[in-house]
Amino acid sequence: MSQEKKAFSEDRYSSLDLVPDMVCVCGDDGRHEYFNTVWREYGTADFASSRWMEWVLPADQRQFDPAMREAMLAGGMFEADLRILHPVDGARWFLLRVCPLPEGLDGGRHWLLSLTDIHARKRRELALLRDSRVQQEMLDVSVDCIKLVRPDGTLARMNRAGCVALNVGENSGFGMDWLHLLPREAHQAGRQALLKAKQGENARFLGVSQLPGQDPRHWDNMLTPLKNADEDVEAILCVSRDVTVQRASERRIALLLHELAHRSKNMLAVVQALIRRTVPDPQAPFVAILGQRIAAIARNQDLLINGQWSGITIEKLLASQTAVIGDVNQKRLLLHGVGGLRLLPETAERLGLAIFELTTNAIKYGALSNDTGTVAIDWAVLERNDGDRFRLVWQESGGPRVKAPVRQGFGTAVIERNPRAVIGAAVTYRYEPEGVSWAFEAPKSRVLDEKASAAAAPAAPVETGAASLL
Repeated sequence: MSQEKKAFSEDRYSSLDLVPDMVCVCGDDGRHEYFNTVWREYGTADFASSRWMEWVLPADQRQFDPAMREAMLAGGMFEADLRILHPVDGARWFLLRVCPLPEGLDGGRHWLLSLTDIHARKRRELALLRDSRVQQEMLDVSVDCIKLVRPDGTLARMNRAGCVALNVGENSGFGMDWLHLLPREAHQAGRQALLKAKQGENARFLGVSQLPGQDPRHWDNMLTPLKNADEDVEAILCVSRDVTVQRASERRIALLLHELAHRSKNMLAVVQALIRRTVPDPQAPFVAILGQRIAAIARNQDLLINGQWSGITIEKLLASQTAVIGDVNQKRLLLHGVGGLRLLPETAERLGLAIFELTTNAIKYGALSNDTGTVAIDWAVLERNDGDRFRLVWQESGGPRVKAPVRQGFGTAVIERNPRAVIGAAVTYRYEPEGVSWAFEAPKSRVLDEKASAAAAPAAPVETGAASLL
């Protein structure tokens, strides 16, 4: 460039020295007419020359150079992020902008090139992208279907397992209605769960999906609202867990339990038949008593099997083991207690047999042996300093005067000693003149299935007659 042109350029473009970014002007012929002060002070002296692109990392240069040349040929603007080496600081990120200038007096076209330092911003962006990629990889490792749903019900994001399960492309961009990806049968339950989550509550529902040519898959869908600092729901996290194997196992267990119940009842029937065939007098009173006890064991098993061995409520246990009373139980069997408490299976067995023996004795000798006596059964959870305890009381009244038997037989063992096998239990069994009294007390945790009791719908108190004895 001649000295005259150089002086003209410096005078014409000297105002660019006030710009905080690196700026230069070049012509159509590729010659750079001016570099502002910031550009000249960056790096070495060679950087403020037509060779400045040699300081751009080769990978970035290969990516943007053809596109920039194409834009300049078309007379348009161009932008690109690139890294430029610095002799001290190493590679730094810059935003390159190329903008055409109005034609000069000589009719030639000129271009304004600027380099804005975006190194800090770019590092934050790359860190966010890296964190986002790591999070996505973590989500993709999970076998659960994990989805991020917007409050309007559209799908914002989903991991690989979810894409496979719902037959959605991983690069689809999502944005579709989440419920429409589910089978029609799950729409109502899913809509109710989504509405509940939008209101800020956790929700859950079961669903089934089936891809062409595959067996149905059962899913447990859990929705959790994600709230901002103002407690507004910004998104909903939906985690769907494949419970197909679990459901199949539950069906197999149920089948095995029913088969076990059937075989056990057959075994008890065989025992009853053997007793009748073995004893000299099948009509002897003890044969009938033994048969009744075997029947009580069978009823206990039926209740537990029907509850899938998860325990039974106290009401059902009492109804089963006092059924031998017949039609009088509504008038003379007085129940009072908290409804819905579910007993642990092993405790239910022990208490069930004790209640049956007490009922049998009451019919033969006690309050139910006449037309006026009553039996009151009360139960409750008592708060104690050393831990809550469960208490069950049987109290007879209005029957013949009671006196203790001369000897204690098998029935006493079932009533008194068998329930004591519950850890921490205490049993009192007294023959009082006005009627037999029996009380069982044990730590609540050893008697009640607290999770099942809490999960069940709240039940009304059971009360069929007398005031509580507790």
